[in-house]
Amino acid sequence: MTVTTLPRTVVKAYLAAARVPLTAAARVAGQGENEQWPPALAFEGFEAGVETVVGSLLRDDKLVEAGRLRQAKVTQLRKAAQLETIAETTREQAQEEFVEQRAEAQQRRQQAEEQARQRGQQVAQDEQRAKAAAEAQAAKKTAAAAAAERAQEQVIERRERAATSEALAEESQALETQEAALGAAETADALDASIEASKAARKSS
Repeated sequence: MTVTTLPRTVVKAYLAAARVPLTAAARVAGQGENEQWPPALAFEGFEAGVETVVGSLLRDDKLVEAGRLRQAKVTQLRKAAQLETIAETTREQAQEEFVEQRAEAQQRRQQAEEQARQRGQQVAQDEQRAKAAAEAQAAKKTAAAAAAERAQEQVIERRERAATSEALAEESQALETQEAALGAAETADALDASIEASKAARKSS
């Protein structure tokens, strides 16, 4: 073992021992395989710093290189975690927008259905009113026709009664004329008889 190998081994052993509690905590938290777990990332950054600083102090290029590689790994993991957080936030926002849009669409659909129902009710009411108005108009026409027919019948009845009265008056007048003629004839016969009687009386005297 060289002079530089020993410190490097000590550093790695120290870091491995320091990682033991974190590994146990990660297993308990169910994050044993998650390299992006924040405590794990923080310790990884700590390890990278220790390796870089100690390697620089000891002029151990391999330890410095390991620290730089570990730091690059931490940087990439943090970027990936940030991107995943952004992606998760974007997914959540998209989900929220989708839920809102679906709720708005549902509301618009319900409003359209309600408007259609109201229009249907309005159409039915308009048809009912139009039907009632037509029936009322037909009833008025029927009543007017019946009234006109009754008035016509009354006129005919009055004319018939007037004609009957006129005919009766004419008949009565004719009877009166006939009776007068009969009376005049009887009077004339009586006068003739009186004249004949007077003539006979004068002859006998």
